[in-house]
Amino acid sequence: MKNLLKVTLVIALAAGLTACKKNVKDDANADMMTGTTTEMVLQETTVVEEEVETVQASLGVVHFALDKYNLSAEARKIVEANAKAIKAQAAGAPYTVVVEGNCDSRGTIAYNIALGEKRANEVKAYYVRLGIPAANISTVSYGKEKPICYENTQSCWAKNRRADTILTIN
Repeated sequence: MKNLLKVTLVIALAAGLTACKKNVKDDANADMMTGTTTEMVLQETTVVEEEVETVQASLGVVHFALDKYNLSAEARKIVEANAKAIKAQAAGAPYTVVVEGNCDSRGTIAYNIALGEKRANEVKAYYVRLGIPAANISTVSYGKEKPICYENTQSCWAKNRRADTILTIN
């Protein structure tokens, strides 16, 4: 029902903006006007979505060994605690979980994207085993593109080899 309301509002805004648009004689100005109109509609969509009141929470961070994607015993405990928190916080409300795979700065971009994906998928698979529906979980790999530590040291690289879990409750 909320999604139908959002779609209706966006269509009404787009129709209103189109009706107010001035006649444009040349193609260059028409392209500029089209881009402006689209941007305005996207901004309105954002405002509408903020009114729905979503809650977003970051959960425990799972760390990985160098060039590994399997879960250690400590990592399993973190995922288990996260699963309990997801079940408690969502409690019947619609929710989504995003697992973000990350790597340290060493290695190629392609290698790190693939490794980050394996890490995220491993965490997702464990969430599913713990009773979180797979349909509610998506994964993304950032490879080495979202470090939290920028030094070229072993301890810093270890912090960047991680999977972050983001819970969004609608």
